[in-house]
Amino acid sequence: MKRIEIFLYVVKGSKDPDRIDGVVPYPAGDTQIFFGPDQTPFRRAMRERFLTHRDEIYPQIDIYIIGVNDLAKGASIRKILWVGRINRIMTFEVASNLLDEPEYESLIDVRLKKYPGKNMSPIHVEPVIMMGKTIGYKHRSDYRGKVGKDGFPEWAKDVVEPRFKRDVSITGDEFYIEDASNKTNILKRDCCFLCDRNFFADGEGLELTEELIEMLVEWQPGQDVDNPGIFGYSQGRDGNPVMNKPKSLPTHIRWQMAERMMEEILNRCEG
Repeated sequence: MKRIEIFLYVVKGSKDPDRIDGVVPYPAGDTQIFFGPDQTPFRRAMRERFLTHRDEIYPQIDIYIIGVNDLAKGASIRKILWVGRINRIMTFEVASNLLDEPEYESLIDVRLKKYPGKNMSPIHVEPVIMMGKTIGYKHRSDYRGKVGKDGFPEWAKDVVEPRFKRDVSITGDEFYIEDASNKTNILKRDCCFLCDRNFFADGEGLELTEELIEMLVEWQPGQDVDNPGIFGYSQGRDGNPVMNKPKSLPTHIRWQMAERMMEEILNRCEG
């Protein structure tokens, strides 16, 4: 049996089942997909799992991320918007080095029609280095540029664990870690990914076949799974079924079931 894992989630805000609306995930050329920031609980969990003692790792197991569309009001279908096999897990410090490589040039400056004049690159931070050591991050693009009610910038929240926000000093578009010995705890959200580009919707999403729905039923027994209710249903206050919302962490599917699902999905991607 192969060691295969799947993380299935909803691409928040992308309500078109045939196209991704936004820059997370973002295609890096024809063969790669950059994924980050977004999905904060997932990135935090993956950092704790893989980056406790290092800044990057090339996983030795097959880990796939699968994103399906969000639901527009009255919509009745979900499709797969993207499929990527994680080939590199890294901090944003490491990711910023990608911008020096010609194959990732498209990530330097990302322009969207709905944000005229702004660079919406998802590699939106770069390290602040002093005496050869990273002491913080600087906001390098316009992505996640808003400031919360607590006065803490959204871009900083993408890498800083909230309970440690008092342990960083913000100056303009930079923050500095005051206690370098606590860097690992402070930056528990500092994680992003490069993925092999197995599928990326650009005009036509990948339909969830009856076979895939049946596998999701098997993986989530008793949840009355269907399409669009891929996470099942619960009984509402009025006694009628209510579609379950996606959980904060993606649905984690492993081993034999993951192998079966990926065989079905990859065959369709290649077809």
